[in-house]
Amino acid sequence: MGKLAFFRQLLAALEGQEPGVAVMVVKTEAGLPGVAPGNRFLWTPDGHYGSLGAANLDAVVAERAGEVLAGRRPRLETLELEGVSVSLFLEPVLPEPEVIVLGGGHVGQQVAALAKLAGYLVTVIDDRPDFANQALFPTADRIICNNFMAALQDIKITPATFIVIVTRGHRYDYDCLRAVIDSPAAYIGMIGSRRRVRGVKERLLAEGVREAALERIHAPIGLDIGAETPAEIAVSILAEIIRVYRRRA
Repeated sequence: MGKLAFFRQLLAALEGQEPGVAVMVVKTEAGLPGVAPGNRFLWTPDGHYGSLGAANLDAVVAERAGEVLAGRRPRLETLELEGVSVSLFLEPVLPEPEVIVLGGGHVGQQVAALAKLAGYLVTVIDDRPDFANQALFPTADRIICNNFMAALQDIKITPATFIVIVTRGHRYDYDCLRAVIDSPAAYIGMIGSRRRVRGVKERLLAEGVREAALERIHAPIGLDIGAETPAEIAVSILAEIIRVYRRRA
């Protein structure tokens, strides 16, 4: 794969919100035909593109790439392959963080506005045209007026996705939570009282959801700052999202 083709593939991964690891040969000793400084390799969970110049080197790097992606930090590594030293630069390719707001009510409106102000991509989903429109969400990147389940099936959820479940009257909260609980989302939060949250978790356990999956749920949603108004609740939610995001960074 030439340099232009490599960068096209890298751009496609970024535009598709696909996480990965970009790898480049920085320095190598003589003795590995085909391996040269500047050779590039792109690893994603779904496959890899390009080559560092040797299939066995590509295989070794592919095994390490998941660890680099999980660590979310670039690193310089020197490997020994067939007695030859090869220095590589491995850099995570991270999707732009996105907040998905499930519910266009008062809390959802405030969350969407604050999330955009904080620099996140914002997607809003509601099945009511009166609550899923540009007038209520002027800064949202994407507004979807559709059934929650249908909308979630069409959305790509990545390790850079933060999901806020605040549907009207909690009517669809459980269904939305059930739909995303096994997703790779970085954050899943659901509004509700402690009593209601406990009931939801008990129901999920009864349906066979693993305890480890339940531990991912931030519910009641938001940091405990004594929030009461929709704006205050939104502040608590964004504060929790930012804390999760920065701890992962």
